[in-house]
Amino acid sequence: MIMGAELALLGGSFYYVVAGAAIIAGGVLMLMGSVSGALLYLLAWLLTWPWALWEVGFDGWGLLPRLLGPTLIAVLVVLTIPVLRRVQKTSLVRKGIA
Repeated sequence: MIMGAELALLGGSFYYVVAGAAIIAGGVLMLMGSVSGALLYLLAWLLTWPWALWEVGFDGWGLLPRLLGPTLIAVLVVLTIPVLRRVQKTSLVRKGIA
């Protein structure tokens, strides 16, 4: 997010600031055991695709650095959802909510 802000100040895209904030918030929520953190990351990842296509078009080499890393992380985030659901359910049971 910080590097995205520097880029935006130089006239670049504000996308990195927004996406960075969403990814940080999603990570914090996931560390707290919330499925909503995973969903927030996946939303940021979904919005990355149209942004990347808008920015570089269908240039494969231009899309690669914008999409490969976030997509690999998205796969890992999807794999954490069952664990996060269990953690979240256990937490709610302990609090007497569920």
